[in-house]
This record gives sequence, structure tokens and C-alpha cells, in this order.
Amino acid sequence: MSILLLWTALSAVCATTAPPIYDDEIKDAITMIATELKARHQEIRCWEPKDGSAGWLTKYEGGTTALATLALLSAGTSMHTPAIKTSLSFLSDIKNPSTYVLATRTSVWSMVPERYKRNLNHDTKCLVSTMGIKSGSWGNYDVPPESRSTASPLNREFGMIALREAQRNGQRVPKKCWMALADATLAAQQKNGGWSYNQSVSKGTPTANMTVAALNCLLGVNEIQGKNLTDKQQIFLQSAIERAISWLNKHAKTDENVGGTTLMSYLYGLERVAMSCGLAEIRKRDWFQDGARAVIKTHCGVRKAKGSTINLAFGLLFLSRGRVPVALCELAVDKGAFDQLRTAEVITSRVSQQTERDLAWKIVTKREKIDAWLSAPLLFIQNIDAIPEDTSTLSQYITKGGLIVMLGTKKVCNNFISIANKLCPNISSQLVDASHWTHTILNKVKNVKVTAWNDGIRDRILVVNGTSKSLVASEKSKLSQVIVNICCGVAELDRWKPRVAEPLATKSKKTLWIAEHDGRWDAELEGIHRWKTKTKPINKMKKQTLVLVGGLYEHEATESLAKEVIRIAKLGSTVLVESIGGQHTFASTMQLQIEKITSNTFTYDERFHHFNSQRGWSILNRKPTEPPLITTINDGAVIIVDCDIRNALLDKSAWGVHGYEPVHAVQLIETLLDE
Repeated sequence: MSILLLWTALSAVCATTAPPIYDDEIKDAITMIATELKARHQEIRCWEPKDGSAGWLTKYEGGTTALATLALLSAGTSMHTPAIKTSLSFLSDIKNPSTYVLATRTSVWSMVPERYKRNLNHDTKCLVSTMGIKSGSWGNYDVPPESRSTASPLNREFGMIALREAQRNGQRVPKKCWMALADATLAAQQKNGGWSYNQSVSKGTPTANMTVAALNCLLGVNEIQGKNLTDKQQIFLQSAIERAISWLNKHAKTDENVGGTTLMSYLYGLERVAMSCGLAEIRKRDWFQDGARAVIKTHCGVRKAKGSTINLAFGLLFLSRGRVPVALCELAVDKGAFDQLRTAEVITSRVSQQTERDLAWKIVTKREKIDAWLSAPLLFIQNIDAIPEDTSTLSQYITKGGLIVMLGTKKVCNNFISIANKLCPNISSQLVDASHWTHTILNKVKNVKVTAWNDGIRDRILVVNGTSKSLVASEKSKLSQVIVNICCGVAELDRWKPRVAEPLATKSKKTLWIAEHDGRWDAELEGIHRWKTKTKPINKMKKQTLVLVGGLYEHEATESLAKEVIRIAKLGSTVLVESIGGQHTFASTMQLQIEKITSNTFTYDERFHHFNSQRGWSILNRKPTEPPLITTINDGAVIIVDCDIRNALLDKSAWGVHGYEPVHAVQLIETLLDE
């Protein structure tokens, strides 16, 4: 059984009675906890307990300070704030830190600027030198455990996390350390896939906390050393990972507060497992929603955060890391091998480096609802077998604003192209040239074959010729740079949505009428269905509250169409004219036609004078969006929007659209419907 098959079982849609938590509430909780942590900081002892502590982390000098510093840095607190500056100095002065403190301090050095590289180098060497190769772990200080059975699994997890962060930041960690971690962890996995605190294949009952700790170690080894393992070692490691996820799917809980640091530290580890594996759910539960709800319920009061400093720090780490945007969803098959190349994870990591922000990724399958696929700007497909025979779901995904990106060799690309032609029967494919945004938006690239299906508004499908192996091999490869361009472009460079973004809300119950005409009146209609809508040929229209007349190109804005717009405006209707996608001149040409026929002049509509928001394409190309123009005709009015509204109403990012942001598009329609 493969990890992808197990993930499919994990990701069945979960119905929950609890209302969803959206990002505004998450950000409020982050601010509240961060504020409380800063308030608890003392100039001399930083966050260290005043009278000592017997806690598993707080009893060690620097334990509380290291974790609180790491949490605040992860939440975006500047290292130049007095509390962080003092804490960095305090941590630097600890000469003989415990393993917990050493590991957490190493993670801190991994987050701060280059001038702390000496600290990172020193602590990495200390972790390597104090690790017991036979036990595959660390003792509480510099003396390693004598055997695997006496080693602390949490020491091992914290040490592994620190070494992985160090290696990600250029430090060298010997292969023997990773193999020792792997051997010790694998040796204690029970037949059912879980781990117990006893570190035995037969003794003790497996727990979620210990299984998460062990799985984090295996995932770290797979990331750093996976490509250097023999085929036999890879198979064994992947099987262990699969069985661990299977155990979590059967036994782990993400919706119960088991109390104190146990829950908060567990959530910290669980978040790392889920993010590394691209998991959206565990045991049919949304792990982030459940965890965030537990953190907020336990630690966020009416006016201030409450709880121990350690718990607050773990909670802050969970919320800050878990809320990051999802860069891509990978469509997976129900069965198949685990992706040894970690393609989606590698792509996400490179996009993170390019954008200098943390990002996540998800695995999705044909069993999920469209909303799960739409949680990222694009759907990545590298295995043709992942595509369901019934492609209607893929068609719906595109209609709702998604971009499909397929990657394969020449032979596979030909099959992908056949599928794309089926999905977009009315769109002619185009082999893009070197000026296309996939080759220019961030990295200038040539000689990568990309075929696009563009409907005049946005690219709906991109087929990229290349292999995952060559993509992963080097971040400087042309293929890698094109994929990074695509990921950043479809996100409009920096329009990433947090994991739990609140959907657009509409209030009006009135009907929005859509005028049928000889042009592309029916393009990009999906977002308009947020309201009650009806369509009718414009020459049969009578007085309506709001009539939407949309088109793309200049030739669609005919004199006869302009006369029909004038006619229904005279009846008392408000007619809204837009250039769908915003790249062409339908609306401005219609304006000229109406002015010529009526001698009216259009002026800025003062109700919308603040409408100057821009999409990513508009910003990069320095093309401003103008507020709507209006002219009155008898008891009605005609409003001209010489940019896009409809694509914005999908509330999905896309490259090449010139128009308002979604919130202004909704505000415009709502205002006109309810006036």
C-alpha cells in the first residue's frame, strides 16, 4: 500500500458541527498570544521562570526563552525588538545547554540573519558531537544514552528538527547522524505502525504524541537523505512512513484538549507532519481547524492570552506555521508509489525561497470536493493516472477559476494535450514563446516547451514538457524556474491567500440580469452566480434593477448593441458595462458608441471614487484601474467599467487579468443591486 492511498483515506470530507475558523480570528489569536508573550519578557531573565520549574522544558536554563523566541520570530516579530534582541544575547551566553535548549536554540539561529551563522555553526556541531550513534538520539545534556531503549523520543524529535533546519540553512550534517536517527526510529515501530514511549516494538501502547515524534524523524531523514538511500532502504523507509500515517488515521485525535503542554507540543509536532506530507485532514478531521480551535479556546481570553509561557509559545508556533498559504494542490491517484522525489514539496520550497515567505502544499484526490482543489491557485498533475475517467470535475475546477498545470515527458505531454483539448473544446492551444509570462514574470527562461489554453481572459491549462527528476535535480534548471514562474504568476506575485481565508460574502437577494448579445456575453459567468441571476437577449429586456452587459473585444461593442443599452437605460434600468478580463476594449468602445449616439458625457461615479485596487498583472505592468464612469439616461443610468469584474468575483487569483480586487467587485454589484 502506498502513502498516496493512505492519504486518500485520510482526506475523505469531514462534516463538522463546529463553525469554521477563518484567518481573521487566527490573526487575532496570534496577535493576542504574541502580545502576552512580549508583556511577560523580563530584561534580565527574559522568559525564564522566576522561581524555577519542574516542567519538561522549563526546568532547563534557557528552555522557555528559546521556545518563546522561536515562536515570536515565527509569528513575524522583528529580531530588532528589545525583547528579541535581549533574548538572542541571553541564549548566546548559555554555555552548557540541555539538548532541548540546544536544539531549540539551533532552530532560532536558523531564522535570524547571516551574522548569527557562527552561532548556528557552533550549535550544529554540538548537536552532531553529542548525538549517540548507537542510540540514534541525545541525552538530556552532552552524554548520549547508552541504548535506544533508554533514549527519549522527544529528544530525538527536537534534535532532528534542529539538524534539518541547520542543513536547510547550509550546515553540513554527516550522513551517519541521519542513518542513526532512521535506524533507531524504525527499530521501535510497532506492527500497527505506531510508537510508544517505551521505544519497543512490543512494549507499551502506541500514542499519537510518540507516533508524531517518530514520524517527524523519518520525514526529516527522507528529506535530507532520501535520494542517497539504496532502493531497499527507500522501500523500507517509505513503508514505515505509510504505516505511521495509517496509524494516525485510525487513532490520532485533533479535536480534543488532552491538557497542558501535552496538547500544545503535540500540535506543534502534528503540524510538521501534516505540512511535510501535504495532509489536509487526519482521521477525517481538518487538523488545522481542530488545532486552532483548541489553541484559541484554551489560551485566548476576552482581552488577553492565558496559560503557561511554554504552552503559549507552542500554540503560537502552531497557528503561525499552520495558517500559511497553500501554494499548490497535487492531484494524486488512489494507489501508487510514494513520490520519492518529493516534487510538490520541492516546488513549494523553491517558491517560498523566491517569494521569501512560508508556503504549504496539499495532496488532493478525485474523491474530494472542488473546494478542496481550489484551496490553492493551481492544480499540479505529474501522473496521468491521477486524472479521473470522468473529467467533469476537472472542467468544473477550471470554470470556478482554477489553473491546471501538467508536467510530463514528450510522450506523456501528448496525452496531457489530448485531455486538455477535451477539457477546453472551444479553445485553441498555443505553444507559448519566450515573451509569455511563464518564461518572464520572475526568471527569464528560454527553451522550455509550454503549451497554453487561454480563452482570452486567463490561461486555463498549461502543459509543461519536462520530468520531475530534472525539475528536482537543480533549482537553477530552466524547468524549475518556469515552474516557479507559474506558481508565482498564478498567485499574482504576492496575492497568496491564507489556508483558511474567509469566502466572499454577499447580501442582496435581488436578481442580477445578464444581457445576451452576439459577443462573448457568457464568458466567466461562474462568479456572478453568487447572486440570483437570469439571462435574456438584450433586445427583449425590459426595465430591471441591474443589467450586466459584458464582452471582451472592440468589435463586439456594435452600434446596435449600444442602442439596446440606451433603450433599457431609458426604461429606468441601471446598465453595467464591463470588459471581461480587462485586457481588451469592449467597455471603452461601448462608451464611445453611447456618447456618439446620445451626446452624453461620462463622469466618475462618486460612489466608487475609492475603487483603485489592482490585480497583480496591473501592478507589474503599471496599468492603473479607473473608478467606474456613469451617465444618466432618463430615469436610468449606464455605468462603464473599463476593466474586469467577473473574474474577480471568482475570488481566485489568475495572471493576466486587469481589474478590481474581489472585495471591490462585490461591493460594486451589491451597491447597484440595492440602490
